[in-house]
Amino acid sequence: MAYIIQILAVVFIIFAFSRVILRLKDRHLTIGEFFFWSLLWTVSLIIIFVPSTTKLFADVLGIGRGIDVVLYLSIIILFYLLFRLYVKAENIEHGLTALTRELAIRAVQLQKNKNKKKD
Repeated sequence: MAYIIQILAVVFIIFAFSRVILRLKDRHLTIGEFFFWSLLWTVSLIIIFVPSTTKLFADVLGIGRGIDVVLYLSIIILFYLLFRLYVKAENIEHGLTALTRELAIRAVQLQKNKNKKKD
């Protein structure tokens, strides 16, 4: 059963990494983002094929089990990515507000110009 899970995980990682490469080619990812995701998926492959590496990190960090290190790091990474999404969403919201305000001002100015021409 463990081999099936490993095979499925490897297939998923290959698929995810192919998406990373496509996003880089489409210029939707920066080089820094590409290296971040490449590192994440490479580390995931290493953990799948050599699970004892997590115990080494656990010993260095003073954590009891290797899986705990993986869980702690996963949660930290997820919180970081969630923070980045929040910041991007806030920037988009501010941009939409500014754009809407600008369009409303232009619409009022156009209406005033039309009214002046009628007079």
